[in-house]
Amino acid sequence: MESAPADSSREDLVRIRRTALIEFEISRSPDAPNRTIAQTCRTSTGTVAAIRAAPSAPPARTLERRCRGNG
Repeated sequence: MESAPADSSREDLVRIRRTALIEFEISRSPDAPNRTIAQTCRTSTGTVAAIRAAPSAPPARTLERRCRGNG
């Protein structure tokens, strides 16, 4: 959320947060089916599939480092 532009709308912030949550769940359980992750994140399987297939999705270790504040 800190990396979001200052002029981000509420919808943009919700989208960024949702994407980060889905990326976290994918990194936490990479073998979990899209349906399981979608249910956990309360979103559609299509959204999970799109984020999983996105080439810009950071690897799990990058997310872990960011959470610890080392990245």
